[in-house]
Amino acid sequence: MLSPPWTSDWLTPEGREKLRAFGIAPPEESVASPRQLLAAPTVSCPRCGSRASERVSEFGSTPCKAHYRCSACGEPFDYFKCI
Repeated sequence: MLSPPWTSDWLTPEGREKLRAFGIAPPEESVASPRQLLAAPTVSCPRCGSRASERVSEFGSTPCKAHYRCSACGEPFDYFKCI
């Protein structure tokens, strides 16, 4: 067991940029309360940078990702959730 538990706050700026370059939106912000996980965050498209996106599914290709679609460029993408 990992102690302390891993959190998306540990992602470095370089790691976030690598996710973005691969087409996965990195976590937007830290989660101070589990209740924040219930609301769909506004997510920037990793391809065009637009914040005009909508959550299509709470779960994407893995449980730690949600599936989004960009309203500006029309591309679907995964968002790495804050955990």
